[in-house]
Amino acid sequence: MSSAKIYLNMAALLQRKERVVQAEVDGELVLLSPKGMAYYGAVGTGDSIWELIDGTRSTDDIVEQMESQYDAEFGVIREQVTEFIEGLIVAGLLEETS
Repeated sequence: MSSAKIYLNMAALLQRKERVVQAEVDGELVLLSPKGMAYYGAVGTGDSIWELIDGTRSTDDIVEQMESQYDAEFGVIREQVTEFIEGLIVAGLLEETS
C-alpha cells in the first residue's frame, strides 16, 4: 500500500468509499481505488478484513473479530490489521465515519 502515516481512531466506524470496485482475480480479492485508479490485492486475511468493513465496525471491533479467528502472538493481529486499514485509508478505499 503506502508508507504515509495517519493517526487512526481505533474506535471510529469504518466505511468503504462508494466508488471502490472489487473483484476476485485468480482467487484473490482485488480492489480498484477511485483515487488515482490504482489497484490493490487483499492477500491472505486482507479479504476477511475487507468483508468486516461495513460501516458498523471500528478498527477495534475488526481486531477483536480477527483475534477470535486466528492464533498469533499478543499484539501481532492488532498491528497487522491496523497497518492494513491505514493503507486502505491512505489509498482512498475507505474512511473513518465517526
